[in-house]
Amino acid sequence: MWLLYALTAAVLWGVSYAASGRVMERGISPLALYFCYGVFGVLMGGVVLQVTGKLMTLPAELRGLESDWIWFIISIVGAAVGALLIYMAIGEKNATVASLIEVSYPLFVALFAWLFFREVQFNWPTAAGGILILSGVAVVYLGNRH
Repeated sequence: MWLLYALTAAVLWGVSYAASGRVMERGISPLALYFCYGVFGVLMGGVVLQVTGKLMTLPAELRGLESDWIWFIISIVGAAVGALLIYMAIGEKNATVASLIEVSYPLFVALFAWLFFREVQFNWPTAAGGILILSGVAVVYLGNRH
């Protein structure tokens, strides 16, 4: 199922970024869009937690993190700031170019997994894919410097 989830997320991000570009062209600021995204996330998350019966287990899940609570905070803050920054990038350039640069994030996932947790998630095929991603980012950047 992980592949289906990941591909569906990619499709939904594609729809979201294209729509974000359109609404920002029409006058919605990146900050206003981000605020609405956050409000919807809180509402949707609350409803899904309630419907699945997990709302009451949330405090226990948070306590279960024990000393790893800092990674929870880093995860939330990183995702929140990243979402705001991609909206700002889309607003200043466009959804296509911003997302083609953002697609380099898997390299940073692997780097930080190694730096923080000493997890080695690279093998030759993933390293080759990483090189292709970086090459693509360079091509997109160089072709859109104007």
